[in-house]
Amino acid sequence: MLLRRVVFPDFCEPCLPSPAEKPPAGAGWLHEIKHDGFRMLVRRDAAGVRLFTRNGHDWTGRFPLIAEAASALRARSFSDRR
Repeated sequence: MLLRRVVFPDFCEPCLPSPAEKPPAGAGWLHEIKHDGFRMLVRRDAAGVRLFTRNGHDWTGRFPLIAEAASALRARSFSDRR
């Protein structure tokens, strides 16, 4: 399978994990679960639902069940920034 790196202007660079004794708490923190060793960004826009690696490679085809589950969500966009 040919890997294709996608570049779009509002790509959100994911944070890299760092070791800690316990996760930080409070309203200003957002936590993500990492089940399988891959850090993925899910994007939904006019092009549909796509999954990207932290380096910008489109891996939607490798994780069709995640893409399908994201497609079932009622949100029109997962790429809006606040």
